[in-house]
Amino acid sequence: MRSLLPVVSAALLAMLTIPALTQAAPRQPGELVWAIRYDPKTFDPAKVDEQASELVRYLTGGVLLRFNRRTQETEPQLAESFHLSPDGKLLTFKLRDGLRFSDGSPLTSADVASSLRRVLAPATQAPVADEFLTATAVTVDTPGKLIVLVHLPKRIVSVEKIFDEIAIEPADHPSEGRVTAGPFTVSDYKRGQYVRLIRNPHYWRHDATGAQLPYASGIRLDILNNREQEIALFQRGEYDLIDGLSPDYFGILSQRAPQSVRDLGASLNTEQIWFNQSSAAALPDYEKAWFTNQGFRVAVSEAIHRADLARIAYDGHATPAYDFISPANTQWHNNALKYPQESVAEANRLLATSGFHRNGDQLIDAAGHAVKFSILTNAGNTVRAKMATMIQQDLAAVGMQVTIVALDFPALIERLMHKQDYEACLLGLSDVEPDPNSMMNIWDSSSPNHQWNPSEKTPATPWEAEIDMLMQKQASATAQHDRKLAVDRVQQIVAEQQPFIYLVYPNALYAASPALDGIQLSVLQPGVVANVDFIHWKAGAH
Repeated sequence: MRSLLPVVSAALLAMLTIPALTQAAPRQPGELVWAIRYDPKTFDPAKVDEQASELVRYLTGGVLLRFNRRTQETEPQLAESFHLSPDGKLLTFKLRDGLRFSDGSPLTSADVASSLRRVLAPATQAPVADEFLTATAVTVDTPGKLIVLVHLPKRIVSVEKIFDEIAIEPADHPSEGRVTAGPFTVSDYKRGQYVRLIRNPHYWRHDATGAQLPYASGIRLDILNNREQEIALFQRGEYDLIDGLSPDYFGILSQRAPQSVRDLGASLNTEQIWFNQSSAAALPDYEKAWFTNQGFRVAVSEAIHRADLARIAYDGHATPAYDFISPANTQWHNNALKYPQESVAEANRLLATSGFHRNGDQLIDAAGHAVKFSILTNAGNTVRAKMATMIQQDLAAVGMQVTIVALDFPALIERLMHKQDYEACLLGLSDVEPDPNSMMNIWDSSSPNHQWNPSEKTPATPWEAEIDMLMQKQASATAQHDRKLAVDRVQQIVAEQQPFIYLVYPNALYAASPALDGIQLSVLQPGVVANVDFIHWKAGAH
């Protein structure tokens, strides 16, 4: 058992005792303030393709349907109701009566149709259009002022969730977030400094007492890519929220302001290692034989002590992982999953039955080659560096010699995606969506993102062919039960074959001022403000 305990370094604590710089702008009465890492690339809600812009769209965009980040259910918003036809090809939306945009102009089916058609048009190049599969074949009709019909050429799995990403704007004159139907609207933006949002005075939503939402008068998002300064400003009460903390900074705030930090447990994100199984890789044939050997991969998985990775690399703020679907994803996680046990003795037994033997401390294959390989990861990520070192130690216990290669991200992607010049890789998936259909590009054997063996012309193995079939089945099944059975089976195949060796689910870590009330945190982004309408100051706080 490793004895190294998680500690917060004195140097890191010292950095946070230095007086912080001032905020980007003075706080307005009733305003919520927190930081984002970089400037939004766009305020056009149809062209969002990165996290900062997505956050602004979430805070400003009025949508027909909202995917509830806590319940993982789709809920009506601007649409009072919606209906999907039995064949999955017709969506009918009935809008709420009396809707208005933030400038007071009425919102009708004509605005909805215009917004949808703009997203679907190739000239817009809206990323969300890809989710309609054949966007140009989708048509929109408005048989009434409050009725919108969306005709699909074929059924799309969980199609209703797509509308969470489509902000409704005034017909034929998009406003870059300044005329909205959501809770806030963009009022001011200074590049490199802040984005300021103000309350939409005509927002449709009210609380149980009839009071209009949102409670906050506005939001200021400071552009700040400096964690030390962000933590210092939070401690001084100048920032109200921190949306996503690393384990070390969570440890600092736990010591200084324990009432402000929240660990929600496992997120949907994963960290994993995998071996290069590409036939096109410039690797010796004997290495390819190792990496394509199920027994070898399972033995590696069995030798890794995941609880130690969570305890040491993440200071206890991660959850051991064995599956690509986190247990936090309650709708899709396979609770009956059988996965390889963690046992050095079992790993040694499996390696022996797979044709390997030991010569002292060195594992040897059947042809006499010493088992040596490198693990590639990205430079500058201290958590992955710790995990790589610990995995190196774990695999030494079964006779494998592992070296660690850390590259900057562009060089790493070049070797992974273009040259396939690597033996093993340690990386993760972030901002994972709950519906497994969003991972088609990973599990489809013909996909360039099928990382261990990209762009297969035909499935290289029977189990990959079965995953292809099952993923297509879940994408076309009309019954949720059938989808779940297919995805459960995919999870079991992955557990048995270990093409990805899952390590941990990083925990969702947040900070919120104790002076705030009404916060309902979520493991899904935007986790700290998923219910932003209801966040407000406690009496006398501001």
